[in-house]
Amino acid sequence: MRIPSLVLFPALLLSAASPGADLYKCVAPSGGVSYQSLPCAEGSRQAWVQPVKAEPSARPHAKKEARSEPRVRRRPAPTVRKARPRPPSEAHKRRLRCEKARREADELRDRLWNKLDFQQRSDLDAKVARACAR
Repeated sequence: MRIPSLVLFPALLLSAASPGADLYKCVAPSGGVSYQSLPCAEGSRQAWVQPVKAEPSARPHAKKEARSEPRVRRRPAPTVRKARPRPPSEAHKRRLRCEKARREADELRDRLWNKLDFQQRSDLDAKVARACAR
């Protein structure tokens, strides 16, 4: 039971009820040791009395200063702003027209590859060239 008393003693010293109070070490007839702020009970032997002094704070205004120190503000969650959709630029429109013409020509060639003559293939290529040239 030596270890618990070694642990309890400093805790009792620190948690004294009031400044200027006394701490009593009492030994019971069974050999049990107790630390208390009141005198020992009848039948217990008082081993010693230790006066407890309140330790002066190294910084008496520490609590006040802690409140006056600037606190770190938490930033609000970033808001997601959706950009207004821009009207497509002329270059973008041209690229879309070109891609569409190529896609249509490729689909037509795939479907009718054996039925298209040279002139029809040339017309498809010219249509794609016109769509992509502008």
